Amino acid sequence: MWAWLAGFERLQRLQPVIYKALYQQLEKSIQQGVLRAGDQLPPQRQLAQRLDIALATVTRVYNLAEQQGLIYAKVGKGSFVSICPVLPQAIRAQDYQCINLSIIKPQVALAKTQLAEQFKALSEQQPLTDLMDYNPDGGSLTDQQTARDWLSQQGVNIENRGISICSGAQHGLMVLINCVTQHGDYIGVENYCYPGIISLANQSGRKLVGIEMDQQGMIPQSLERACQQQHLKMLIVVASHQNPTTAVMSESRRKAIAAIVKKYSLWLVDDDVYGFLSPDLPPISNFAPQQSFYLSSLSKSMFPGLRIGYLVSPSSFKQRIDAEIRNSIWMPVPLTLALASRLIYSGQSLEIQQLQSQLAQQRQKLAAKLLTGCDYLAQANSYHLWLKLPQPWNSQRFSQNLKQQGILVSSADYFCAEHQVHTAAVRISLMATKTEQELSYALKRIRLLVYSSPGAI
Repeated sequence: MWAWLAGFERLQRLQPVIYKALYQQLEKSIQQGVLRAGDQLPPQRQLAQRLDIALATVTRVYNLAEQQGLIYAKVGKGSFVSICPVLPQAIRAQDYQCINLSIIKPQVALAKTQLAEQFKALSEQQPLTDLMDYNPDGGSLTDQQTARDWLSQQGVNIENRGISICSGAQHGLMVLINCVTQHGDYIGVENYCYPGIISLANQSGRKLVGIEMDQQGMIPQSLERACQQQHLKMLIVVASHQNPTTAVMSESRRKAIAAIVKKYSLWLVDDDVYGFLSPDLPPISNFAPQQSFYLSSLSKSMFPGLRIGYLVSPSSFKQRIDAEIRNSIWMPVPLTLALASRLIYSGQSLEIQQLQSQLAQQRQKLAAKLLTGCDYLAQANSYHLWLKLPQPWNSQRFSQNLKQQGILVSSADYFCAEHQVHTAAVRISLMATKTEQELSYALKRIRLLVYSSPGAI
């Protein structure tokens, strides 16, 4: 309990700000493994007495460490090192490591109450050993029915279509690419698209064809030209809150894309991981149900670690898809699947989605305030925004400069389907930071850099 304080007394004499020295010692001990996950820390009063410092100082250190995810407190039991300590990303005036705005994810803390409730219910109502055993590869009958109910709530047309359960959207994309296309086939995507698609295509020997976009996403005329010039086998579309540009297709645009899919006999993959942010718009796959696959995941709407995806396919493909899921992961993790089904059945999944959407709205308003005058694309409740850079900035130089300041964003280079940079831009995640203070600091630095000359930095 006390070993991690070794050497602190000497540091204490040299350090004018005692709380800062103690926090750094705690952080270092966790990073180096002196303190490990689950280790209990000394009670605050005992630590203050041992070090002969004010109790308020120790309380301040413990509170800061908890805010940064290094430790957690149990009422009546004390403070413990977190199971997965998050190294500090908080920005303070002169003391910081990094703020990561390069990853799009929901805020886990928003739903910690629901998560705790469902884990408790699982342990009380079902032997946990059952959830550590082999499960039917498509999930139990309850899981299947829950999936049907969930997809119906999301407005997905599931009539005469099969439903498969995979391990998140990335896994679902891999399964579909392997089932529907062959080595050397052409796959149409937005010219700026999710890097996971690019990686899958490169690894499997498929060729991506970038389709031009506007503020509604993929342009139908550009898709038709690509169909005439290339023999596309598959089309992957993100119609809602597209990653990285945040574009949202109108219903008429969705129908136009679906019509081209039918005309040229393409297989459409409707990647709808952000569809819950636009609940009034129907999935694009609804307009071509027998030529499309609908794919969604719970990792963006609820928890990043909830690696459960739902894949809706024409009935003739279900066996093939289920076999590919077995070949790649054997089965979705039973414990995770049971948790997902409980969240959906209880109605808490919809509550969590609403909370995430509301937070995204708040953070978009903050971004609009702090990025005044900047040229960027966003939606009222998108998790991210697409910042266009003025000359003479380019994407890589801008993101590298921010990295030197301790702020991570994603360069446009990562999203280019055909490795051609058309726009100097970066994607900025607004949901990645735990606090608005961190986000505010980062956005202010970003705006300052936009209006700076690269040569002057």
